[in-house]
Amino acid sequence: MIALKTWREIRVMSLMYLLLFELLLVPVILLWPDFYGDLRRSLPSMFKALEFTKRIGEGISNPDEDFAYRNWLAVMLYFRSINLVGIAGAVLLGTALFAREREAQTLEFLLSRPVSRIRILWEKSWPTALCLVAPIFLANWSAILWSRHIDIVVPFLPLTLASLHGACFVMSFLALTTLVSVLCRVQAHVAFWVGGFTVLQIGIYLIPRVRRYSLFRLSDFDWYAPIVSGNHGLIDMFDPVGHAGLTTYLVLATVLLYALALRALQKLEL
Repeated sequence: MIALKTWREIRVMSLMYLLLFELLLVPVILLWPDFYGDLRRSLPSMFKALEFTKRIGEGISNPDEDFAYRNWLAVMLYFRSINLVGIAGAVLLGTALFAREREAQTLEFLLSRPVSRIRILWEKSWPTALCLVAPIFLANWSAILWSRHIDIVVPFLPLTLASLHGACFVMSFLALTTLVSVLCRVQAHVAFWVGGFTVLQIGIYLIPRVRRYSLFRLSDFDWYAPIVSGNHGLIDMFDPVGHAGLTTYLVLATVLLYALALRALQKLEL
């Protein structure tokens, strides 16, 4: 019942979330043939300001159009959309999980029911997670079909692996927002703390000397481009010993934050 109630509350937002992903995706694919010539002429000089933007410029203006297009997808579908729409969706939906119950004065009723708090957290979390993750895969898989309209073939597996990593990144922000939602009494306070943390991380990412300390290093072009190009596979994503293993860190962070949210919920007094 709790999961069904959660789904009814967020189903419209979930559909709008998917639509937003799709609206951002379609133009950058269908207009690629027009963009490519302009990108090759102008981007290398435009992107020299920062080292990572220089790499983006070189990647999407590469003489090999297939390679350039894969990098273009890494920028637009993942580096842009995951970090913009994905995080916004995680914060928007996660903010309401418990703080809204407090504002509506329904949290006391929810916690007084003969249902364990573990189950309450689970049944409020998994529908929300599904509504965030499913659109990431569906929208990015649709890129395979849209790419055929411009006569470019994009393999299924690289997009799926990149989507998996992007979904894990979004889940870590959802887990963080859920924790803060349990701790705060007002939705606006949840948005303030998580939004402030996100802005801080973006600011750190834009400073070359301290960029490696930003969480957005886990979800940037330098990571997505090799996955979309087919150069990084599951081992690179999940083996932190012999490879980068960045996806593993996201999974561990999500589990830890979820556990902290459960601990906070169990200690919450009526």
